[in-house]
Amino acid sequence: MLIENFQDLPVVLTVPEMAKVLRISRSKAYSLSKETGFPTIKIGRCIRVSKHELLQWLGKHFEANNDTM
Repeated sequence: MLIENFQDLPVVLTVPEMAKVLRISRSKAYSLSKETGFPTIKIGRCIRVSKHELLQWLGKHFEANNDTM
């Protein structure tokens, strides 16, 4: 999955899709999805990630990392 524009992402991502977007391993993505405060949606046994909430989460963590530099 090559994303050239975040608008190309589906509204809701699977955890493996999120892993590709973030360029992390599947296992790290599943660990991240279980962390408190990470924006996941559970539909039955399926875990989904809202594109909108993922981008907000990334923005918050990007700012926090830049503040420590």
